[in-house]
Amino acid sequence: MAGRPIRRVPCTVGRRGNVTDLPPMSAAELTQAYGAGTLSPVEVAEAALAVVAGPAASLNAVASSDADMVHESARASACRWKAGRPLGPLDGVPISFKDSFHIKGLPRWHGTACHEGVVSGADALPVIRAREAGMIVTCKTTMPDFAMIMSGISSEHGVIRNAWDPRTSPGGSSSGAGPSVVLGAATIALGTDMVGSVRIPAALSGLASIKPTQGRIAYDPPGAYRSAGPMARTVGDVTLALGALGRFAHEDFYSLDGRFVPAPPPTDLKGQRIAVWKRAGWGDATDAETLTAVDWAAEQLSARGAELIEIKDLDVGADDYMAIHWNMLHVGAPDYFGLPAAARGRIAPPIGALYDGLLSQSAIHAASVTRRVNMAAIRVARQLASFDHVLSPAVPVRAFPAELCCPDPRWGAASHQAFACWFNQIGWPAATVPVHQPEDGDVPVSVQIAGRRFDDARVLGIATLLETARGFAIRWPQVRT
Repeated sequence: MAGRPIRRVPCTVGRRGNVTDLPPMSAAELTQAYGAGTLSPVEVAEAALAVVAGPAASLNAVASSDADMVHESARASACRWKAGRPLGPLDGVPISFKDSFHIKGLPRWHGTACHEGVVSGADALPVIRAREAGMIVTCKTTMPDFAMIMSGISSEHGVIRNAWDPRTSPGGSSSGAGPSVVLGAATIALGTDMVGSVRIPAALSGLASIKPTQGRIAYDPPGAYRSAGPMARTVGDVTLALGALGRFAHEDFYSLDGRFVPAPPPTDLKGQRIAVWKRAGWGDATDAETLTAVDWAAEQLSARGAELIEIKDLDVGADDYMAIHWNMLHVGAPDYFGLPAAARGRIAPPIGALYDGLLSQSAIHAASVTRRVNMAAIRVARQLASFDHVLSPAVPVRAFPAELCCPDPRWGAASHQAFACWFNQIGWPAATVPVHQPEDGDVPVSVQIAGRRFDDARVLGIATLLETARGFAIRWPQVRT
């Protein structure tokens, strides 16, 4: 773990008991306790650090952390709460960041041993926003090499594992983010989503999440193909996080004007046309428990006045999904091929094999791939133009082995991306929320709600509606520190 000199904050706060025994609490519950003086950000930070160093690290979910940095932020927050001047509704709330983000004073591997873990000299824009809100950055979370697959295989950090069942994958590429929240290393985790890399890990961990409209969370370096997105145990915490992080920044010339403003959940859905998409013609087949979750969610939305229309599939084919596959690799190629040969040799073999597939391609092929993705996105946008929302699985399967790139490698490296990837291409916000608890009591099954561009608030409102209606409390895995 990286360290650095820390300026001590001259403030005294109390401590009590075994802080590692704190029960799971939402951001709203934490800040209410801070305001009442029944809990301190320092205690919460110490509990989070115990999880970072223990259970989360044992799953290879932690890329780096700095206890002095965490304590400094926690003491400053405690002082603000003691003085009655918190910075906002997330002051003192722990947050983790995917290792793709730069955090001043912490190393960045971008998931790969090809890099040397150079310590970042400045904070990325989302980290700056989190600090402005008073949040406590507890750790950076692990990811696969260069974020090129949606599972937890990393040459630097090993096989990243799911907190519900270490034999299974936490998904990716925001792989360690899910375990960090499930176990309590953070209340909110921020990942990145290019073809589902926030929503898939959230769903496989039973968490709520959103890939917001591209540009809602300002990002650096700028890009139209990627979104930063939060995941948390509740939709309410996801909404609070988007409110704090979703702000315009001049440094990101793709970022949206203004800031995200939450809206209350709708009381009814009359006049809303919702497409129900249960099965994709490409990739993994939707399993029975996931179909049950989608059917239940559809019943809830229909009962509240929405008009539901089932669609057989999106107007895309196998070649379009392969174009997304190649396009992802093209985006990441300069990071990999720009390294010395010796460094490239340290990449995780399955991901190195994907990059090797580019060596026989021409620039004309790359341009054709981009064109195919854009043309397919236009067809999808036209197909969905008459709908306000789309209800679908978040991921077609409940779990898959941790050592695999995807549930069914016969489809390539991303057989589980079908329901997620096209909403990135058309810029629609898409949220996930767990709604169905199987009888085996394992990780609850999530659905995805997508909506038109800029309609992030309504998407989260419908996710809140489903969360409230589900009728069960999630039985989170027991943490042993």
